[in-house]
Amino acid sequence: MNKHIDPNLSPETLQTYQGYSLQVFSSGRIKLSFHRSHKDRVEYYGECPKRHRDAYTNQRNRSVLALPQHFALVDDLLLRCPHSLIHRLHLKGDNNATADNAHVITDTDDKTCHVVLDTVHHQWALPVAVVHEMLARSGPKRGAASCFNEYVPSYDHDWMDAKFTLNDYERGHRQTHLNTKNDQDFLF
Repeated sequence: MNKHIDPNLSPETLQTYQGYSLQVFSSGRIKLSFHRSHKDRVEYYGECPKRHRDAYTNQRNRSVLALPQHFALVDDLLLRCPHSLIHRLHLKGDNNATADNAHVITDTDDKTCHVVLDTVHHQWALPVAVVHEMLARSGPKRGAASCFNEYVPSYDHDWMDAKFTLNDYERGHRQTHLNTKNDQDFLF
């Protein structure tokens, strides 16, 4: 098995997570936190190297035979988003533990962030200010709060392709279906 294919990001393991959060930092870094429980998380950082296209080509060359569908999906996104940044994902605390089966692509024209986990594609709309912060890369690499932090529970997407818009972030708490009229009396 290819050592660059992270089993924590396989479709079978993704099904065990309660959801994940996407954080964007003013340093240009991205953090994905996959939640097993409230306190137990698997965390990855996305870095965009200066020669991100060359880095992606190297990843593709070493893993395309093992992950043809993943790289076909990423290649298609790169064709549709020519002005994009490719973030290389690695396990938190180990810059050498690159995951070739996961990529984060930021389309700076469309102001979207594409999270590709094996063959699952999530598109996140980003506020304009967040994209500017990401491009400026003016923030500190450590110790700064994120300028964008959103959590999506797995029941919102069931680890299938999904799009998250700016309106999704403004909704706040999503109420479940109420069965009786009495339950409605307790809502504020």
